[in-house]
Amino acid sequence: MKALTIQLGIFGKTNVGKSSLMNFITDQNTSIVSDMAGTTTDVVYKQMELNPLGPITLFDTAGIDDASVLGSARIEKTQRAFDSSDVALLMCEQGKFDKFEKDIVEEADKRKTPCIIVISKTDLHPVSERFHEKLKKYSKHILLFSSVMTNRDKFLNALKKILVEVLPDNYIENYLSLRNIVKKGDAVVLIMPIDLGAPLGKIIMPQIQTVRHILDLNAASYIVQDTEYETALQNLKTPPVIAITDSQAIKRVAAKTPSNIKLTTFSIIYAADKSDIVEMAKGAAVLHNLKDGDNILISEACTHHATADDIGRVKLPKWIRKYSKKDLKIKYVSGQDYPKDISNYRVIIHCGGCTLNRKGMLARLNKAAEAGVSITNYGIAISVFYDVIEKVLEVFPEALKAYKQALKSR
Repeated sequence: MKALTIQLGIFGKTNVGKSSLMNFITDQNTSIVSDMAGTTTDVVYKQMELNPLGPITLFDTAGIDDASVLGSARIEKTQRAFDSSDVALLMCEQGKFDKFEKDIVEEADKRKTPCIIVISKTDLHPVSERFHEKLKKYSKHILLFSSVMTNRDKFLNALKKILVEVLPDNYIENYLSLRNIVKKGDAVVLIMPIDLGAPLGKIIMPQIQTVRHILDLNAASYIVQDTEYETALQNLKTPPVIAITDSQAIKRVAAKTPSNIKLTTFSIIYAADKSDIVEMAKGAAVLHNLKDGDNILISEACTHHATADDIGRVKLPKWIRKYSKKDLKIKYVSGQDYPKDISNYRVIIHCGGCTLNRKGMLARLNKAAEAGVSITNYGIAISVFYDVIEKVLEVFPEALKAYKQALKSR
């Protein structure tokens, strides 16, 4: 899944060779290559395995200097690609490094995104030592590329060496919150109700990923529906160290959970692993004092066909209005349709972010912070509505403390 991969964005002017680099790295004709500027009209994605780093996703973006009729829309999508890019590959040609490229470097620096400069078309325009030295002011990582002369193995080995240097150790698993809760040999009960929203014959990403994390921690997971939860507790000789439930079942599960067993939700685990749970917990405090006319944004990272009991479009609006007893203006967005201007919203309630990587979620949190807008996620909000928020945040003491302090300040 794209969200669990290292994501590399390829940026540069139109016709600089971005699509050629994409095809070269993936060894496939993933992107259309043409001498005509503006051939790439949208962000193109391709996944591949790049050992020892594991799976990566490459983004081939539209040119940053596209002056066509649709250019501004393409450039906006290219800029959005920065939200998810763990590393930026900035392409240029010999002697051509001006405002467009410098803006990309500046944006990368602002986002603390490592930037690798790739000098393209070196078969046509040999790279001068002077130009090479000039580029070192903007990045110490510089690669030379020609689609017809560069040796692929040598290029990929050089790229991997740089990636190992610029990415943190254990990059994908750096934010495994369960390792602070679950130890080797512990038992964990996972409550997964099968309702209308559950995909037929499948387990949703937050649940299956949590199972994998528990296996990685050499612990045991016991998976049940909420109707079998009490039976599972009775059958276990030793109480589980924690129970983790689907957020929509939290009220029923909390009522059946003994005080000596920790409890949280898959969505809250995701808030810790994929974003900033302290900020998400602080953001939830605003749900206690919503006012008539407040604008609420419900944001989901993926796009899907909503069912009759869709959590984002149906259930959350109903729960918010019932809890607040206020006349609220609620807007729903999904996928990449995240609004540029969010300043008029009182609070944003975001999904867990299965299809976003950690950087993509943090980018949305940062935008909320810059706009002075509170943000929380589905699981935390639902726990507020069902008055179990302090119980489910006990396993994250800093988040619980931040939530309580935010309540006092309102």
